[in-house]
Amino acid sequence: MPATSKTLPASALPAEQPNSEALHDLALEAAVLGAALLEMPVQRTLLTTLPDEQVFFSFAHQQVYLAIRDLTQAGLHADLLTVVQQLRTRGTLRRVGGPAFVVGLTQKINSAAHFETHCRILQQHHARRVVIRAGTELAAYAHDPSRDPLELLSTAQSHLTGLHRALETRPGQTAAAAFDTTFEHLAQAVQQPGGLTGIPTGLAQLDGLTGGWQPSDLIILAARPAMGKTAALLHFARTAALDHGYPTAIFSLEMPTLQLMQRLIASEVPGYSNSDLRRGHLPGGLAQVAHVQTQAQRLRTHGHLLHLDDTPGLSLQQLRAKCARLHAQQPLGLVLVDYLQLMRGDTRGNREQEISSISRGLKQLAKELNAPVIALSQLSRDVEKRGGEKRPILSDLRESGSLEQDADCIIFLWRGEYYNIAEYQDGTPTRDTVLFDVAKHRNGPTDELIAGCILRRGLFKDLLST
Repeated sequence: MPATSKTLPASALPAEQPNSEALHDLALEAAVLGAALLEMPVQRTLLTTLPDEQVFFSFAHQQVYLAIRDLTQAGLHADLLTVVQQLRTRGTLRRVGGPAFVVGLTQKINSAAHFETHCRILQQHHARRVVIRAGTELAAYAHDPSRDPLELLSTAQSHLTGLHRALETRPGQTAAAAFDTTFEHLAQAVQQPGGLTGIPTGLAQLDGLTGGWQPSDLIILAARPAMGKTAALLHFARTAALDHGYPTAIFSLEMPTLQLMQRLIASEVPGYSNSDLRRGHLPGGLAQVAHVQTQAQRLRTHGHLLHLDDTPGLSLQQLRAKCARLHAQQPLGLVLVDYLQLMRGDTRGNREQEISSISRGLKQLAKELNAPVIALSQLSRDVEKRGGEKRPILSDLRESGSLEQDADCIIFLWRGEYYNIAEYQDGTPTRDTVLFDVAKHRNGPTDELIAGCILRRGLFKDLLST
């Protein structure tokens, strides 16, 4: 159907008002709603394909869509009579044009044969309007010197990300249709050594438990201070980027890039600790600096795969905008955040609500990128008040139970040596070791494993090889 040559009065238009006539089709909107009013199966297709009333340009059409949605969600049949009654209940019947307007919608369509195609066309119009609105906002805000340009970019990215998710609405599959793909994936997994199907962690025991870091997973790595969280994060980053060639991004809200690089160099070059490099404790002077630089060349030759960002007070919107930019340049294999309690969320309210919005946003980011996201998290002081070994539990996650809900995998780090405990329960000495406690694993088993670690250099190894 061609785009309509008329536009609604200004009072009936939604907030988005692009200037091009080609960006909406009122006749097609009416036909889609008319088909939904006439056929029950079409209503379900409408709500799954167009999950947001903003896809409709007309205010009146938006209200009819909302009435159909409300009735369907309540388990009621949406027809001419019930939709009119629902509009009356919502207080919008007169504003849309009364019962005659609703009846008129059913006269705009003869068949629902191409209903999904019509819905996709409406989505395309909506996509263009959102892009124009984001561009218009940026153009207007750019002339306002009080606006933070990075905030503007992240706001625009938020618009586009939301639109991207809406346009990606896909129909479900039958088991028969998904059968071959599932067994292709299984065949690939069988051929991988040790069942490794994700990004290697650099620890054989952890790979055996998780299969590697899995695409779309949110992994929370939690511990009290001095347990080696940041060292572990850098170990996972080095393994992914330098050892296996996966583009990796580290967002450090706590530590500047210079300190991250010093830690990375210490883990690359034998014989030097983080402290040595930070204090310049090199007795050989500039000659020794040159020697260290030569031995750390892997960070130069492969360092383009390891992106470091030390933006303080990073917001969730900014993180998603930065990741989207990097992903467009080169698809990201792994994203790491140090640490999530220092981030700013999109939800204004108390801190628990903000952390909840951050955890949801990180999970959404993992799905959008189809890449694992590892976020470090602090634990509450209740751990220190606890007697015995002071081992962390899931309830120790600070400020929000949503972390436990949203995460696919939660791993606690615990060092018995720090608490002057000489041995683990199996008799293994705690000196220069760290225990990885996989306390939640949505797609696999939970277990504990002990790895060797040299924290002064940021090295982690399988215990048998240390």
